[in-house]
Amino acid sequence: MVDRAAVVISTYNRPDFLQLVLEGYRRQDTAGFSIYIADDGSTDETANLIRAMQAGFPVGIRHIRHEDKGFRKARIHNIVLREVSEPYVILTDGDCIPPTCLVSTHLRLASPGCMITGSRVLLSRAYCADLLAGGKLPDMRPAALVGHRLRGRINRLLPLLLPVRLGPANHDLHGIHGCHLSCWRDDLLRINGFDERFEGWGREDSDLVARLFHAGVRRRPLRGSPVWHLWHREEDRGRVDDNDQLLQACLDEKRVRAVQGIGELEGTTA
Repeated sequence: MVDRAAVVISTYNRPDFLQLVLEGYRRQDTAGFSIYIADDGSTDETANLIRAMQAGFPVGIRHIRHEDKGFRKARIHNIVLREVSEPYVILTDGDCIPPTCLVSTHLRLASPGCMITGSRVLLSRAYCADLLAGGKLPDMRPAALVGHRLRGRINRLLPLLLPVRLGPANHDLHGIHGCHLSCWRDDLLRINGFDERFEGWGREDSDLVARLFHAGVRRRPLRGSPVWHLWHREEDRGRVDDNDQLLQACLDEKRVRAVQGIGELEGTTA
């Protein structure tokens, strides 16, 4: 258990998504966290939204952005992680709306030597459009969940009904998503953060988890409390073959530290 976390939210030019996601964090049942927006080079529209939402928000929001030079999620995460002061980190995406208990669940279940990996429920294209048009969060009350599934608004119901608990510890890379993953900041620094050689969509999260495994950190899958994933078109996957090769090399070498990570950022001695 830990009493405070940094919630790191990645985003790129989807202020409409980000607004709903931040509204989800406004409604958390704990204030034991700060928010860091890891912005991969969005336009001023995203900055304006964040500025407007910072006023009166129940927890602090920091907006950290770098220049738009293509998909560089790994690099902006390293820049953010260098700034984080909280002992525990929850990594998530700007298209994932949290249930009200998400942060408190990660804080309560955090334990030394472990990371927690969560799941997601996919929203339909039509339901996502309705939420964005109305600027409203999905109805997550138990009575509404069956109706969402029957109307085809969500792709599955069971994860929303499961009691919150952790599965057995494992070293399995299957099912790793950036939707929500939490671990200790010191463990992220020990493995040198994300490997910035992963550019373009894909495998940077799996590489991070693989190196945590190699450093002795176990994975505990979270049952219950999935995030609600907003529908969008798939990212360009033109670099996925190259990234698959980088991931395989990491696995073959049982590498712990990122080759191009936090320690290689300009102006840092981390």
